[in-house]
This record gives sequence, C-alpha cells and structure tokens, in this order.
Amino acid sequence: MAIKSVLTSQTDFTGEFPVTERTSALWLFNESAPDGNLRLLDSSGHGRHFTVSGWSGTSASLIAGRFGRYFRQNIVNPTSEKTYLKAANDGSFFSSLGEKIAVGGWINPTTYSVGQTYCPIFNTRQGPGQPIFYVSLYQGRPRMMLYNSAGSLILDQSETPGFSMVNGGWYFIAAVIEVTAKTSQFILCDRSSGAVWIAPKRTFTGTLNPSCTANIVMGMHADTYYFAGGFDDWFLETDSRLTIDDLAQHFKNALLANGADSAASVDALTEPGAVALKASNGVYPASGVLYTKAVPCALSGSGRVAVTSEYAAGITSVSLVETCTSDDLVEWSAWQAVGTSGELQSPNRQYIRFRATLTTADSSKTPKLLEIQLHDIPKPPYEKLGFARPVVLDENGAWEAVLENAFDVIVTGEVNGADTLEFKLPFHDPKRSALENEKQVQIASDIYRIRTLTDNKSEDRRIITQVYAEAAFYDLSFSTEKEPADFNTDTADVPMKYALLGTGWSVGNVTVTAKRTWRCTEKNALSILRMVQNIYGGDLVFDSANRLVHLLTFSGTDSGALFSYRKNLKSIQRVVDTRELVTRLYAYGKDGMTFASINGGKEYVEDYSFSSEVRISTLDCSSFSNPYQMLEYARMRLAEYSKSRVSYVLSAMDLSALTGYEHEAWKLGDIVTVDDKELGLLVKTRVVRRQYNLQEPWKTVIELSTKLRELGDSSAQWDKAADALSSAELINRQEIKDMVPFNHLRNSRADDGFAYWVNSGFEVDTENGVSGTASFKAVGVPGMTKSLSQTVYPATRKSYTFSAQIASENLEKGENGQVGVEIVIEYEDGTTETRFIDLI
Repeated sequence: MAIKSVLTSQTDFTGEFPVTERTSALWLFNESAPDGNLRLLDSSGHGRHFTVSGWSGTSASLIAGRFGRYFRQNIVNPTSEKTYLKAANDGSFFSSLGEKIAVGGWINPTTYSVGQTYCPIFNTRQGPGQPIFYVSLYQGRPRMMLYNSAGSLILDQSETPGFSMVNGGWYFIAAVIEVTAKTSQFILCDRSSGAVWIAPKRTFTGTLNPSCTANIVMGMHADTYYFAGGFDDWFLETDSRLTIDDLAQHFKNALLANGADSAASVDALTEPGAVALKASNGVYPASGVLYTKAVPCALSGSGRVAVTSEYAAGITSVSLVETCTSDDLVEWSAWQAVGTSGELQSPNRQYIRFRATLTTADSSKTPKLLEIQLHDIPKPPYEKLGFARPVVLDENGAWEAVLENAFDVIVTGEVNGADTLEFKLPFHDPKRSALENEKQVQIASDIYRIRTLTDNKSEDRRIITQVYAEAAFYDLSFSTEKEPADFNTDTADVPMKYALLGTGWSVGNVTVTAKRTWRCTEKNALSILRMVQNIYGGDLVFDSANRLVHLLTFSGTDSGALFSYRKNLKSIQRVVDTRELVTRLYAYGKDGMTFASINGGKEYVEDYSFSSEVRISTLDCSSFSNPYQMLEYARMRLAEYSKSRVSYVLSAMDLSALTGYEHEAWKLGDIVTVDDKELGLLVKTRVVRRQYNLQEPWKTVIELSTKLRELGDSSAQWDKAADALSSAELINRQEIKDMVPFNHLRNSRADDGFAYWVNSGFEVDTENGVSGTASFKAVGVPGMTKSLSQTVYPATRKSYTFSAQIASENLEKGENGQVGVEIVIEYEDGTTETRFIDLI
C-alpha cells in the first residue's frame, strides 16, 4: 500500500501559501498588531520583515479574514493617511535571481484602488539604487514594469483580464518573470467566482537588473500614489521553480480550505500542524467543520483514508470524515463519508479534498486533528493464494517485479499468531536484483517485509536465494516506546488506539464488547495489541494492505468447505492433548489482589466437567486492578484449560484454486467439516493454522481445532458479568501508609443520617454497618440514576486515596449501567476534570 497524499502541515488545512526552500520572503499578516518596532513578520525565516509606515492615527489595522488576519490600509483617505509597508533590503533580496522570479499574493481593493489611473502594489522603485520590477494596477488592470541596471524600462505592459476587479473583492494576483528566457506573465484569480485568468506571456529585451538593492514597498510610490484596501499572504521567490500553472493550481487547491478562516468554528493557526475547535472565551463549540486544500488522488487501485487525532474517548472526536473528488479542480463530486474502515467512497479522480467534523460533549475540551493520509491500495495481481506469485513492491508501494520463477512459496499463518512468507528464487534470475532486505513483497492482498536473504550454493553449483519475510504488521514491534497506561472500564478499541497512535495504522472493526480495568506496561504497539487480545479475547486480525487492525469475536465463517478422502484430503492426524489440563485455577492481580471476597472465600475457580482430578495452575493477572473483571477473566481461561485439546493436522488440497470449485473456498479462522469414515470422524472444526503451498496447493498443511469459539465471543457463557459486588478496587499496603491521615468526607458512616450529603435515591440502613452501626443503601431501578454526593475542600497534595466498603446483592447492570464513584476535580484555575472509578 502506497501513501498517495498526506495532509499534516498548517498550509494543508488553511490554504495559505507555503514556505519552500526557494522562498525569499513570505508575509502572512497573521499578527493582531505590529510589534514594538511596528514590524510585521516575514514567515520565510529570512528576517525580511515589513515595517508599517502610518500605523498610528490611521485606519491601518489587521483584520480577521479567510487566511487568518490580513493587513488593511488607507480605507478612510489614502492621500491623507499615506500608510504603506516597507522591507529594507540588506543587499541580499535579489542577489541570486536564478532562472525565475515569482511574486504575488492576495489583494482586497477598494473603489479607490480599482478606479485610480496608477495604484502601486509591489514596488522596488523607491531605491536605494535602481529598481528591478514594479507590480501595480493601471486603471484597475494588472501592470508589470521591468528595469535594467541603468534604471531604464525594458518592459511596460498593462493587461486586460477577462473580468473586472470590484470594491471589496478578493483577488489572487501573481507574476512569473523568467530572467534568462526574458518573459513575464500575470495570473489573476477571483475568489468569489473561482475564475482564473492568465495573461499572454510577454517578452522583453535587455537584461533584468542583476544588482538591485532597492527596498520593497507595498502600497505606495513616490509619496504620491497609494493603495487602499487589504493585503494577505504575499510571497517573493528568487531562483524559483514556480510556473503560472503552479500558481493557478495553488489558487484552485486552496479555494475551500478554512482552517484559518475567522468565520469557521475550527482553528489551524493556534497550534501549527493541528486543527482544533475554535474557542471563544475559553469555551469550545459543540462541533466544527474543517475543509482542507485539494491534493492529488489518481489512485491505481482502491483508496483508504486514515486520520490521526488526539481525543478523549466518549467526549471529543473527529466524528465524520468526508471526501469529494475532481479531475479539473472546478467540477467536484458530491461529498461522501468514508467507509467504517476508511474506505474511499468518492469516485477515483485526479484530485481530492477532505471535510472533517470535530465534535465535543464538553465545552472545555477539544479534539485535535493531526494528519489525514490517503493510501493507494493497488489491485493485487493475484486475487487468490492458489498459484499466486510473489510481487516485489517499490518504496511507493507500486509493483516493481513479479517473480514468476519463485518456487516453494509457503505462507504460514496462525489465528492470533504468526504470519510469514518463505520462497526460493534462482540466484541468476534477472529479477533477483529486485530482492533487498526490508523491501515489501505482496502475496494476493497481503503485504510482507523481507527480513532475511540467504544464498545457498549446492554441490552441483546451483545457487538458490532463499527468502524469509514477515507480515507488515510485525513492524509495529518497532514503534516508538509507549509509556505505561491505565484503562478504566474501557472497551478494547481504547487501548488499541493508544497502541497504534503515531504508527500510521488505525483501528478497524472491534466487535468484542467486554470492558476491562487494567494497567498496560508493554513497550511497543504490537505487544500492546497482543496483550489486548489476551485480556479481552477474540481474534486479532491485521489487514496489512489497508493498515488496519481488527479485534473480532470470531474472525472466520462457517465456510461449508468439506475435507474428505478421495476428494481433497491426503492424510490426517488427530491429537487429543491433556498435557495442559487444569481443573483448579488460582489468579492473582495487582499487588497480590484476589477475588476471594466475591467468590465464596476462594482464590480460585474450578471446572471438573472433563476430569474429576484436581489439577492446579496459577494465572498471572497482574495487569488487573478490579477483582470482578479478574474473576470473569479467570473463568474465561479455565473454560479453555479444563478440557482436552483436540486438534487435527491435515495434508489437503485447496480445491478453490481450481476453476469450478470456488465454492470450496476457506480461509484461516473458518469452520470446516472433516469427514473420515475409517476414523469415525464427522466433525466441524476450525482452521487455526495453515501452511499454504502457493505453487502446489495440494501440498497445503492445515491444523484444525475443535475449540470453535474464541474468548471474545459474545455467545460464550463466561462473557456474563459477575453477579456480586462486595469490594472496590484494591490498594496496596504502601498506598495505605501514604494516605493522608484525615477523612475529608463528613458523616461517611451515615451516623448522622444524610447530614453533609446530597442524596438522590439512597436511604440509611441503621442495622447494617461495617465500622459502625449504619450505612447508606440504594436499590437499583432500571433506567434510573441514584446518587449520593458531597463536596470536599482538601489541602493541596500530589495524590489522594479514595476508599469505600461496599456490599451488594443480586447486582445486575443494564445496557448502559454503571456502578462506581465519580470524582469531579476543580483546579485552581477554575477548570474541572471528571474521573469515574468503575466498581464492576
């Protein structure tokens, strides 16, 4: 899979003119006011700042507009205000002209500017020394004047565009001056209509002034002529590579981008490279819509959109991503939402732009959109494994070489396990040169990365190159080291997104619905994902072509495929294994926590359905800090360990590789039927491992297991939550020692009824207490919230401990039910943070 386009910079989201290595100066005018020296900053990094002449006491101002702020001058009376901008030339502005000069930006003229005979825009006629060029309006029309080193005009050309500029309109005006080819050409674009007008290319004789040291003055000439209106995003490039067509495309690409628009509810200026909701007095709106600039599309296959963002689960999100496409940057398709896994639904055309909706349920928080990637997923040269050949991909993910002479091509895959590729190629094959370590190889729709290349020379002097490659997802083990993270009653997608952040991969479909409270200490993305699968159950499925990771309750289907003798079954081995049989399973969580208090005093669970013999083992649950979830997890594991493991190893033919037998298709994780009358077998079993021979599908080896359902399956009995609740999350002895020796809660034992408490639905039980004779009690009602709250004002500490003694009877949670402690923390600056400690 190749990355076709990436949007991650400020200009991608705002449409502002970008800085390149050839930018001499760029004035964005995004300040709210000039600095103490009346300067407006040059964003190119070269320090060619503008100084404002006539700022104080005039109508000069920096106004919020489409590309952030823009500079406005001489709105009241140009002849009396006389405001202009000047960048002092230190002698380097034009010291390296190169082949081309490009200059331009946005203007917002008034009636005065388009009605005057002479109206200066970009001026080098003020000295010192002789000028080089002068961009102005002549009776409202673009005019270019070019000068040689003697100060003589070598070009004076006014143009008549296909449309007239009007008062208050916004226009992109630019010119490309070819120094060596001796040509000059204007472009003028109208934001309101999208019209683009390109002037004829004009030629000149003589030599453009190569030693110009004149200052740049905007909006004034000879202390007599002035521009009235606005300037925005003005740039100057020497030794430029820009063409008029490039400038036209920039205008069209940026026309819709609104990340800097003062009228938008999104903000791409405050934090460069990130888009957030735009705050007003510290309050974020509920939603905002970002429009990006247009970028190349033109996919060779199908497309997938991947969005990287920062968000608070359940509170903030990039809730919708839509696209539209065009062949000419003028006519666009209708906006269409991307698929659930980022699939591009818009038609495949030359250009694409994105519309992203940011939302928040908390006006003090905002999501941040950091990056949008468009991936090009080429149609695989082989759609089936049977008889496929390895295809070497180049660095852009395009096909480089199809290895027709590869042999012994074996793909080995396991459910929740390995995924590797091995093959051989004659050393003298002309395409051997395409093989290099870390290059990608495609097999059907799967992507692998070459890890080892071994050249073997035999006694008969034959040299064979042996290749070993691993699935692309193995690269996730090399991700940036992750910090330990705590997950509180979260579904699996939350730690999966944490694992994949910054890797270029995204979370796909997650159908495992279990919630877990645990601490993750794994260091890389792949190990975190493996831990998620271990804790939550289900099948971890990697889609390397689309860079997606799914966690499914069951990744296969009941394929209907049948394996039997005289059809497609060559040999069979049945193994009944009780080496790891366990009937009593102990479990220990964080700091030695057990679930004895909610399991009849037992630190273990038992299952004697297969054997009455007591066979003991211990389960490491050190990531767990909630006894209820640990008990559920232990029951899950014991359901697997307490029975014999029955597996089958078959040497079988994949008939689906043959024409007319497509209905016999099966894949890793599917349920198939095995029929062997001599062994008395007629059983449905699951493909848990395959060793697929692509060149000779009749030599494929598959391993089957009668364990048809994985732990995340919603139909499994162990997915039902525990029915009791008698203690909260445990704390260790050191935490007890570190507790502040003062209980900030008043009347915490209900000795004084509801004094100091705000009560909604609780009652006081005067007969049952723990450290006293009374306690608070609530009887749950479906669809109703019952709460008991108190506000405390503790002294400032680095940490606080919450503890409670809780008992329950026949506790059942509804679909969205919660039982726990909600803490609202208010900080000194008035901001608040809400945390929920789930108790089951």
